[in-house]
Amino acid sequence: MSMTAAQPGTLAGLAGSPPRVLVVDDEQHMCDVCARTLRRAGYEVATATDPRAAVDALRGELSFDLLLTDIKMPAMSGLELAHIARERDPAIAIIIMTGFASMENLHQSVQRGVADFLSKPFELEQLRLAVDQALYKRSVLQDNLRLRALEQIHRTSETLGTMLDLGALTTALLDAALRQTGCRVGFVLRALSPTRLGAPTPSVADAALLAAGQQLALRAMHQPALLTAEGAAFAQSAGRELRVALAAPLRAQGAVNGVLVLCDDRATAFPPGVQEEIALVANYAGSALRNAALYGQLTDAYVRLQELDRLKSEFIAIASHELRTPLSIILGYTMMLRDQQTDEQRNYLLRVIESAKRIKDIVDDMVSLRHLEMGEEQLRFEPCDAGELVAQVADRLHAAAAERRHTVRLELADTPLRFYGDGEKVRLMLVNLLANAIRFTPEGGEIVVRAARTAQAPEGAGRIILPAPPSSPPGPWVQFEVQDNGIGIPEREQARIFDRFYQVADSLTRDHGGTGLGLAVVRELIITLNGMLWLTSAEGQGSTFAFALPELPAERAERQR
Repeated sequence: MSMTAAQPGTLAGLAGSPPRVLVVDDEQHMCDVCARTLRRAGYEVATATDPRAAVDALRGELSFDLLLTDIKMPAMSGLELAHIARERDPAIAIIIMTGFASMENLHQSVQRGVADFLSKPFELEQLRLAVDQALYKRSVLQDNLRLRALEQIHRTSETLGTMLDLGALTTALLDAALRQTGCRVGFVLRALSPTRLGAPTPSVADAALLAAGQQLALRAMHQPALLTAEGAAFAQSAGRELRVALAAPLRAQGAVNGVLVLCDDRATAFPPGVQEEIALVANYAGSALRNAALYGQLTDAYVRLQELDRLKSEFIAIASHELRTPLSIILGYTMMLRDQQTDEQRNYLLRVIESAKRIKDIVDDMVSLRHLEMGEEQLRFEPCDAGELVAQVADRLHAAAAERRHTVRLELADTPLRFYGDGEKVRLMLVNLLANAIRFTPEGGEIVVRAARTAQAPEGAGRIILPAPPSSPPGPWVQFEVQDNGIGIPEREQARIFDRFYQVADSLTRDHGGTGLGLAVVRELIITLNGMLWLTSAEGQGSTFAFALPELPAERAERQR
């Protein structure tokens, strides 16, 4: 067999290099004539007088665009050689040379995918035209195959892109890759680190096959492109020897998330174009695998968060239930003793009662929050006076404000601001907001509590934590504000301070008391009452917590109870 390069002719350079032609005839003279004619036309030509040498050439590293072979040869027929060539490359063009074209030969040639017949003797121009036409048909066939492959890859990428379950994703990827390449065995290995791979999906029982595949996959993790291997290293699988393998690293954002390993019992290498197709699939699969892994981590975190949330709810229920009874006994007996003691002892007991009431307020917050979350809180609409509610709350927390030498100023309308609502819920929200202001304002601070009526839901007042619900009426609204000149809240913390038990400072180092339940209760009450909640705050400048409730006519409020 010989191979000689020629200068590009008419068809040369269409695909970046001259088309390669393999001429096989048991007569050396016929090989030489055909080779000279085709080289003048710009083709690269290899010749072989022994079909077995031609088989070696077809299975070698070089690929051929066209096979020109005699139909009758001693060691092997041209039709058998055409069959081998087709197995190696389904798109190869084949021309049969024959001295006697029978119907049987014609029928078998069509089955082998033969592009044309040349009856000996033939004109050299006839040979050139037949080769040109066969290669043109091959080009069209290649374009069609490439288009179908791209369509399949596109469908595969769309399928992979919508999958977030790792098991389903690896199964779909493997099915697509095996279908695309025609390989018989394959598996996906997840990358646990740059030097470690996880268990194969699906599991591989053949230890020799798994060891060889893992070794190839580890090498592929550090390669910029696909990695192939040949030989008998892939042992026996289901009784058949696997002689060729391909490892495709699945990359996303520069990191290898896994490796796709495909094995087959081909004698030499994968058909042309297969590696490019798998490289495209691997690009999509790398991103899909990363997304699925991130989604899995997010799902696990969400499950853990739900469990934590459930444990918190159970803690609230148990703690509130177990604390109420002993707390009631402590308050009852302490009040009895207070009425029977002298002035000095009475002062001691008053301090005990005050501390017990603080514990009672915490328990009440826990109970209220649980009832709100369980949807068990009952609304009791009644005529209310906003000024009276604000005054009651200020009076209730007067002692706590005086202890820290705060000035609490009330800004109310000159005329009574009456509305129809749940006065107890409004009072509870104001207590929590004012208690927070007292707690987080340095000694000697100033706190302002306001109540007013607005024609519509406020806009642009600050950071809106809960906007007005779509079902709320356009107006009027009753608006309450609690403003302080305290420490303020960092912007990054402002949305989270309404979460249960959340506190800006660490529980072991913070200077302020509280359980982190007060603002959570306010938020849940606002949701229950179809109101809106907002906050304006800056570190070191103080905070303004405000909420607004739709002012409902009495008959409509009754319907919403």
